[in-house]
Amino acid sequence: MSPSATSSASLAETLRRAEQARRAGRWDDAAAAYRTAWESTGDPRWAGELGLLELSLRRYRDAAEHLRRALEGGDALASGARARLRGALQQAAQEVVEVAIVVGKPEAELFMDGRRVGQGFVTYVVYVEPGSHEARATLQGHEDGVGRFDAQRGDKLPLGLALKEKPPAPRPAQPAVAPRAAAAGETAIGPAIRLGGLALASAGVLVGAGFAIGWTVKDGEAESLREDLLATGGERACHELASVNDARCPELEDAIRSRDALGLVALVSVVASGVVGAAALSSFWWAPAPERGGVRVVPQATARGGGVRIEGAW
Repeated sequence: MSPSATSSASLAETLRRAEQARRAGRWDDAAAAYRTAWESTGDPRWAGELGLLELSLRRYRDAAEHLRRALEGGDALASGARARLRGALQQAAQEVVEVAIVVGKPEAELFMDGRRVGQGFVTYVVYVEPGSHEARATLQGHEDGVGRFDAQRGDKLPLGLALKEKPPAPRPAQPAVAPRAAAAGETAIGPAIRLGGLALASAGVLVGAGFAIGWTVKDGEAESLREDLLATGGERACHELASVNDARCPELEDAIRSRDALGLVALVSVVASGVVGAAALSSFWWAPAPERGGVRVVPQATARGGGVRIEGAW
């Protein structure tokens, strides 16, 4: 017997068992048999029969999913069967939540509550139980697109997931040059503490000022984007359930996140520089030592940050 004949015989036996179980009222067994037939053939007729049984078993989410799959099967269904499945889908959808998801990158992989939905499409229709859920789109080299929502029975929700490219990895830092060892009998701990502390304090002030300038720029960008969105879309322009309607919403979210991060770093830099500077000044009392020669600390600022240059001997 050829492989195709064996496959046909196996399918016929599976369908026979499914019908026997249905007539005997053993719906769980019938559903299992129709699931085997559908997964082995991809025939939408068996997906439809499976969905009808799951509806009878009150497995509404599974029923809605399989009934939709059957109705997407093109001309494989007769018109009467199609009308029957469409009515069953409407009944199942009233008990669950229907989510239409648009993915910014069709090559991304889509997950709903950790369960894989698919890959390679721009739009998906997913059914979930009422409650809190998370949709996540993943793609190598991109930040995940994540959408969280709460929904009630019978809701129909749109959801957009945007994926942004990750920034390039930073270059490795250059190895630090080892300091010159102190000569025998030379005591320089006091000056070293004072010079190092004041240098770090100066650098912290410069770096804090740079980040403060960056905060001002990002704050202006965020405010300008917010005004544009309010002018065109109203106060709900960037609501989670409407984010699919305006591509500028992820840009506004990124500007706000960058602004807040810059403000935090600027504050930490200034506070830390004050603490280090105070410790350096107090070393005159708890770590006194004679200075050796003149020393000059020169603050420096560039477009990429700030620092100091120390000249002299100690």
